[in-house]
This record gives sequence, structure tokens and C-alpha cells, in this order.
Amino acid sequence: MESLIVPNEVFFSHILEEIEARRAVRIPVKGNSMLPFIRPLTDQVELSELTGQSVTKGNIVLARTNGSNYVVHRIEKVEGEVVTLRGDGNLSVRERCDKGNVVAEVTAVYKKGRKISKGSLEWNLARDCWFTSPLLRRFYLGISRNMKKIFFLFTVLAFLAACSGPKGMVKIEPPQEDSVEYELIVFDPGFETWYTLQNSPARYRSQEYYEGWNQQYVSEWNYLATQPR
Repeated sequence: MESLIVPNEVFFSHILEEIEARRAVRIPVKGNSMLPFIRPLTDQVELSELTGQSVTKGNIVLARTNGSNYVVHRIEKVEGEVVTLRGDGNLSVRERCDKGNVVAEVTAVYKKGRKISKGSLEWNLARDCWFTSPLLRRFYLGISRNMKKIFFLFTVLAFLAACSGPKGMVKIEPPQEDSVEYELIVFDPGFETWYTLQNSPARYRSQEYYEGWNQQYVSEWNYLATQPR
């Protein structure tokens, strides 16, 4: 399917017409500047008409910056008629605009059809618990943006550790002096627990005979496992 590319001025002029008519508008998001709360390509934001409390620290707004670019960013501070904006995913970059250039407020975020409304717990956590330190932001965003790579690396390391891990260890409890019965105790690394297996006198062998045995060989002798010790 071919895409129709519309200039920003045309696109946002239609959006502003809808908002002035008091209709909410949902638009897709581009760029990483609002990570991790708003993700590009998959998330959408709902733009609504401004209220008396819209231009307030912590709110997410659509604004036209002094560089004539439209951005959807969070208000960092308001000083008189000057509004400072900062994307959650920006380490140090900020934008400034006049109050009159704040044209709409983001009142909801849609994530794969799931709506996160302004004032909800998830919304408030994203607003109130976000780090203000550039160093902490860099650390968190580095993890967030590379989560898939980190998960894949841990999966590979866990697989390699499992392949190179020790086999089941076996030790023999010494038999009683008046009996040839004994207990064979098996450690299964897959379950990380000890199992006690009882043997009959006919199966008795010396301890040296069982050295190096693992769970596979023990199963072949059809010993019966009891409860873990």
C-alpha cells in the first residue's frame, strides 16, 4: 500500500480544526523522545482541547516550539509566558515555546488498543517517578532501549550454563553392619534437590562401583524415588 506524506503544516492544521471543534483526535507517534512511556510506531496519543489546568508542569502537550516544530512533550516548567518542554526520553535536550503555542493536551495513550487515561495509576507513575538526573536517565533508557538484546544475551548464557553444568551427583550412605541394604542419594541439578532411593539387598554393590553415576543410570536400575529430604 502506498503512503501519502502530508506536510506538517497541513497535517496539524486539520488536527487543530478538529480540536477547536471540541473533538478529540488520535494520532500515531514518531521518534523516541517520549520513551519509555510512549513508544514510536506502536503507540498513539489522544489530543484534546486545552483546559485551564493544561499548561501545568508534568502534563504532556502538543506545542509549536520556537523553532516552528510541533512536538508532543512533557512540560518541565512554566515561567511567566514561557513554557519549557522536555521529552521523557531526552537526556538534556529541551524546547521552549510561548504559552500561546501550546495547542492541545495529551489526555490518553493507546498501547496496542489498551487505553491509558490521564489520571490513571500508570499515567501518574510515568509522570511522578521519572528520573530527573541525566545520568540515571541514560542508564535507564540504555536498558529500556536494549531490553530485547539483554534478554537474548541472558537466554544464551543460561543455555550455555545448563549445557556445561555438572551431571547428577551420587553418593552412597554406608550400610548397617548387620544388613546389606543401603540408601542411594541422588542430586538432580535440574530440580536442585536431593532424592533418597531405596535398593534391595540383591542390588547391593560397592561404593566405588557407583562413582560417576548420574540420574540417567540410576533410572535404568529402576530405583524408586521417595520424597525429597
